[in-house]
Amino acid sequence: MRIVICKLSFVIFILLLPAPLVAQSEDAYHPLLQDDWYLGIGAFFPDKSFTIRVDGTNPGDDIDFQEAFGVDDSETTGAAILRWRFGEKWSVQAQYWKVSDSASAVLDQDLEWEDVIFREGTGVKAGTGLDVTRVFFGRRFSTSPQHEFGLGLGFHWMTLEAYVEGQILTDDEEILFSREKVSTDAPLPNIGGWYTYSWAPKWAFTASLDWLSASIGDYSGSLWDAQVGVNWAVTDHFGIGASWNYFNLDVNVKASDWRGSAEVTQSGPFVSLSATW
Repeated sequence: MRIVICKLSFVIFILLLPAPLVAQSEDAYHPLLQDDWYLGIGAFFPDKSFTIRVDGTNPGDDIDFQEAFGVDDSETTGAAILRWRFGEKWSVQAQYWKVSDSASAVLDQDLEWEDVIFREGTGVKAGTGLDVTRVFFGRRFSTSPQHEFGLGLGFHWMTLEAYVEGQILTDDEEILFSREKVSTDAPLPNIGGWYTYSWAPKWAFTASLDWLSASIGDYSGSLWDAQVGVNWAVTDHFGIGASWNYFNLDVNVKASDWRGSAEVTQSGPFVSLSATW
């Protein structure tokens, strides 16, 4: 219920944004477009899905953690973003968030994880986790004091893990307790861009998009990371931000300790307090 109320409040906030009635002067624009430093700290309320495949001797089946184990499909977590402008047109940005969850369930069918079989009718516990650190270097192109467009390169350093624990059936028909886990920790490079528009001295619209589709070492697949939102400057140095964030990772893994794939999607509002200087 708390997450539903938060998302409804976010929509109402966007709908109540005041439209500009008077054109602003050339020197009146949001601090986001003029200050070198920006810091946003707040809460992320994503709807999420997590599907994984762990191959053994033969390719395994896709396991949807929400469907198989009842892992929550929504979450509240902290997130932060920091930007520094240096030189005349360059900037570097860092962003971090973490989403993790676990649940217990009684299996309604056998579940195969690599070459291990968790038996139908037994209780298991399962969990997932994804830590994302985003670093982005960009060059800005401004057509007027109220507009900013930029392009750049960056990477997402991600720690992805999933586990299942419970009773398994061995080749000798023995029933044992086992905890099976896979994890990976790697940076994935991407290209991206952003746009900022200040239509009134205290208001700014922001949008950004990162994208990757490549095969890099043990990994291949695609990544999308998009954000659209607004920021209201309460004072010259402090503001309130609200954005809708979308993240999707679809990756195939051929590492020595994990052969398979994973698809992770997170989408929801990010509400923050911001500081500029």
